[in-house]
Amino acid sequence: MKNVLVLLLMLTALACNEVIAPEDSLPPITPPNFTLLGGGDGQARFRWTKVNEPDFKVYRIYRSINNLNNFKSHIETVQNEYLDRFLSYDSTYYYYIVSVDNALNESSPSSIIDVQPLNISAPQPPSFLIVSGINNPVENRKFLGLSWLPPDVGDLNYYKIYRGTDTNFIANSFSYIDSTNIGTYSDNFTQTNTKYYYKITAVDLGGKESLPSLVSSDLILNSPQLITPSNFSNFTSPYLFQWSKIDSASSYTVFVGNSPFSDVIWNSQRVKENEVVYNGPRLTTSKVYYWWVGAYSRENIVVDNGNKINSQINSYSLIGSFFSE
Repeated sequence: MKNVLVLLLMLTALACNEVIAPEDSLPPITPPNFTLLGGGDGQARFRWTKVNEPDFKVYRIYRSINNLNNFKSHIETVQNEYLDRFLSYDSTYYYYIVSVDNALNESSPSSIIDVQPLNISAPQPPSFLIVSGINNPVENRKFLGLSWLPPDVGDLNYYKIYRGTDTNFIANSFSYIDSTNIGTYSDNFTQTNTKYYYKITAVDLGGKESLPSLVSSDLILNSPQLITPSNFSNFTSPYLFQWSKIDSASSYTVFVGNSPFSDVIWNSQRVKENEVVYNGPRLTTSKVYYWWVGAYSRENIVVDNGNKINSQINSYSLIGSFFSE
């Protein structure tokens, strides 16, 4: 109907021997069949019939919370389905939809749908929990870092963190240590060279708690002590680097740089022993170089799906220096 009216306006202009593109002030049709498909666990899913007018631009959904007098534009989409998430269980939400054309005309609103979300089920547990020890004496950092992936739910509120000293520990009030609303955590209250085990649960907006994640663990290694070359000594070929062995370390990497912890010119492959021969670029005579060692607590990390990812350095030594000869 809207297209017929526009055509009549153009024909009228032609009859007056003047071609003027009419201003489009006619609203598009209201999206038909605006329907709520479901409203549980902090979510509300809507669907409607597509608007097929040629100058259709976008659908606009308006929402008001706890009253019918404060509707605001909530979302725009070109799809004919929308999922609203993270809804509060103690609120009532009201929605209506309009269509918008290329001239930004809005249609009349659809009927209003009210939604009071229900807390039906607890969320799924977080996944891919990784625990990594960090000991960097130069930066004065010593902690166990945790990271994980959130469950795909629309009512996630926060996470609870549980810690034990064996793989079979139970996630309960005795092993609970803290909570967070992001997918990372740093545990600063641990001892060096002690293995800690962690589990994470997700808690939704209604207070329902998930089952625990799969357990993950690591420890904080002691720092390697540098032996050869000694600080600011003259270092000659074959440039054999040596350091103290660390309990529970699986391997080591040696770094040589023009500056402390930066401008690296060479690093060794991972080695099991506590010594390695330099085989990098030729060193400049009488120039000062810096070296340090990184220790690993494991060769790789096994995640939830059985895949293995490379582990990162757990513990660093202090910075040593030498003059090349």
